[in-house]
Amino acid sequence: MNITPIIFIGKHDHFSMAKCPWKLYHCKHKWVENHPRKNSPLFQESILPNPLLFAKILVVDDEVEVCNTLKEFLEGEQCHVDVAHDGEEALAKISDFQPYCVLLDIRMPYLNGMEALKMIKDRAPDVEIIMVTAVASIKIAEECLRSGAFGYVTKPVDLDHLLKEIQSALEHRQKILADKKKLGLEKQEKKELEEMNKLLNKELFEALQFPILILGFVQQEFSVHSRNVAWLSQKIAEQLNLPHNRLCSLAGLYHDLGKLCLPPSIKNREPKTWTPAEKKIYENYPIYGQDLLQSHFHLKSLGSVIRYHCENVDGSGFPDRLKGEDIPLESKIVALANAVDEELIQVQKRNIETDMEMATKLLRPIERNLDIKYDRGIYEALIKFLKNYKAPPPDEEVGIFGLQRKMILSRDIVTQSGKLIFPKNFLLTEHRIDKIMDLNQVDPLRDPVRVFPEKKT
Repeated sequence: MNITPIIFIGKHDHFSMAKCPWKLYHCKHKWVENHPRKNSPLFQESILPNPLLFAKILVVDDEVEVCNTLKEFLEGEQCHVDVAHDGEEALAKISDFQPYCVLLDIRMPYLNGMEALKMIKDRAPDVEIIMVTAVASIKIAEECLRSGAFGYVTKPVDLDHLLKEIQSALEHRQKILADKKKLGLEKQEKKELEEMNKLLNKELFEALQFPILILGFVQQEFSVHSRNVAWLSQKIAEQLNLPHNRLCSLAGLYHDLGKLCLPPSIKNREPKTWTPAEKKIYENYPIYGQDLLQSHFHLKSLGSVIRYHCENVDGSGFPDRLKGEDIPLESKIVALANAVDEELIQVQKRNIETDMEMATKLLRPIERNLDIKYDRGIYEALIKFLKNYKAPPPDEEVGIFGLQRKMILSRDIVTQSGKLIFPKNFLLTEHRIDKIMDLNQVDPLRDPVRVFPEKKT
């Protein structure tokens, strides 16, 4: 059988081709399994990813010979192919076969191609459709494209260029599906965040803070930093009117969780002394933190926020090199809150609620990294919060023998060896006062005890 000269009309180009014998033409399309270099990595890279591989193609034409020819050809390209001989049969196979692409003849009995095109796109909008007709009419082609067709091919069909049009249609379909999947994941993540915030009632919210509080008795500075970042993250989220501000608080509280998995050889040395392997391990600590939280179903969304808090808006962060809007808003909030507290660490200010008023003097390094590391919109929310912030009433220094029941600690009580006795906001009782005095005899307090002048409300 010979292929006669044809004209091809599609979305992109116009082509013509001299006639060529079917066997000679078919030999130009090399099968992977028969290729002499099929095991070569360069060859495999050159053919992958191939959208034609195992693609499901439905051929719809009332001419049996046309259907059989196209079916044989496309199966030679390793596609799954089914055929239908009129529009009604095609509609039935849309549900049963679920094709990726349809080659649809325009002139058919019972239900013509133009009517079938609209009905197929209505039932299966992700299916790409290439119209096939014996009439080369620009007007008909434009009408097909307006109705949702991807391309328009005239008979007799140039198989070479038809294959290119099918491949373009499949690539377009893959892109559309990938965009929908991304959008679906974003919607799912948003839904999970909303569900997470609903679950964070007061009791659960306070319970989730307890592990970091307990950790403070072993790693006091870790606990202080975590609580400071949590407090500021929630304040920024409230300034932005986010409905899930408690989630931001918990993300700030647990943002460094993965660092507990790091070996001492990394934690106890300056970053500039790390080997490449050690640097790689450090840059994976957000993933380690996420993994620790993934075991609890209701904490999965919290794990996602923690994973991305070290990403930079210009894409230079870690572990996934996300950039801009791909980074969750909550992660960017935690990143900025973390940066602010790190500046407070440099000037040895560790009570963020009391020391927050001086934070405006420490923001120069952060300002230099806006649109590089930090989101400008979140930074503006921070500045607005600082302008309106009113620190709590000044705390008072109390001698150890002046401690009384019902006093509330305004700062952590820490010994000279770095052990936490009680964190701030603890209510003093007789038993707790006795504990402070007993421990002070063995491991003296690092700083004087400071309390709020009256019970905090």
